[in-house]
Amino acid sequence: MKKSLYFIGIAGSAMGNVAVACARKGFTVSGSDSGIYPPMSTFLEQNGINMFHSFNPENIQSSHPDMVIIGNAISRGNPELEYVLNHRIPYTSMPAIVHDELIAHNTSIVITGTHGKTTTTSIAAWLFEDAGKQPGFLIGGIPHGFDTGCRPVPDELHNTDKGIFVIEGDEYDTAFYDKRSKFFHYSPTIVVINALEFDHADIFASLDDIRKSFKTMIRLIPSNGYLITCADFSETCDIALDAYTQVETFGLHPKADWHISDIKTDEFSTVFTVQYKQSFFGTFTFSMSGEHNIRNAVGALASCFHAGLSVEEIKKGLATFIAPKRRMEEIAVWNDCIIIDDFAHHPTAISETIKAIKTKYPHRDIIACFEPRSNTTTRNIFQKEFTECFDGCKSVIIGPVNRPERYKESERLDIPLLLQHYASKGLQSYSVQRSDSLWGEEAISYIKECAQSHDIIVLMSNGNIGGLRTLLQ
Repeated sequence: MKKSLYFIGIAGSAMGNVAVACARKGFTVSGSDSGIYPPMSTFLEQNGINMFHSFNPENIQSSHPDMVIIGNAISRGNPELEYVLNHRIPYTSMPAIVHDELIAHNTSIVITGTHGKTTTTSIAAWLFEDAGKQPGFLIGGIPHGFDTGCRPVPDELHNTDKGIFVIEGDEYDTAFYDKRSKFFHYSPTIVVINALEFDHADIFASLDDIRKSFKTMIRLIPSNGYLITCADFSETCDIALDAYTQVETFGLHPKADWHISDIKTDEFSTVFTVQYKQSFFGTFTFSMSGEHNIRNAVGALASCFHAGLSVEEIKKGLATFIAPKRRMEEIAVWNDCIIIDDFAHHPTAISETIKAIKTKYPHRDIIACFEPRSNTTTRNIFQKEFTECFDGCKSVIIGPVNRPERYKESERLDIPLLLQHYASKGLQSYSVQRSDSLWGEEAISYIKECAQSHDIIVLMSNGNIGGLRTLLQ
């Protein structure tokens, strides 16, 4: 008989999707959060999950769980967590339950790195799905072609050599009691690492801390597995030097094992060629543009090839792939301007996205709207990088620093200083003065003044970006 599971913090994207995957495996699932709203609330309800809209020990008492899964946003002092600890109720983390119940002995393809994890994981999952292999997966975004961001391997394939589980290997910490990166729990058979840069300043003190985490994870790959790293970034290649497994590289670098060449992009698709170890592997059609997205595609196809897909299966799957939401997603046309929604918030991701848009639309001007929201970008860690990453735009709009009270003024991103740099290079810029959640109402007034017909307006944030998505529909 399947156990009863209770998720504390069930409304998180990963937590909610894992909860549904467990319910579909036959577990009785319930959970709580401080705010559960559509679409997550609807998604959980549709899958028969009982939800509590506040944290209260009585929720756990009435649910009688065999195991409690504690989200990494939950910390000591939470009344349900305190009840679990005081009453010795068995508990675990989300990554641990994913390992035990969803990955187990399946082939585990772990997609990691600072950038491109959601897109690359979505591509790999889709390539297996399109080939009829029925993969299990855990994806941080909302993938097209699936009704969930997490799915178990079918029972008939689970724990067999045909079971494939593709997972986004987040380097963020696991739980209040386990500060290791989540990817330590995922029993990797094949690991893909794209770019490696400093991020998550709230849990990593330096880039060296991040290196250590990745180097330790690499030691978990079996000798008959694969480590596939991006040759275009020296940091990524350097951490592979001590690997105990087979190592291959991918990218635009001429010495990459999976070498990308002959890229041709128009408004509808990208065509590129891949050579594998200096021999022609294939020419592929892909819906996304930009060198970073082509790298994502090749990292995914290399992992899928080593997990058993043929060149023809990969070629067919890439041609039908649709990007996940908020990955250069064209969401509307407003006053003859194309509105693009993108998750980019790290300066490298912003720069790559702008280059990709210019490649796809070479004759259109770009207005970039950026929200400093993450724990890293709200600080002045990337002050210099933010003066350069919007190069190529006609104009840039900077939203308010999210929750500025967390840091001293000397530690915060200095927006007035950014505007001075933009002015010195002739880049139009505007700083939003409103600090409430609807600051987009102020930003849109400026957009109306500077936008011209056929411009591209790109929204860049890992949050709500002041409501601009709705205002520009």
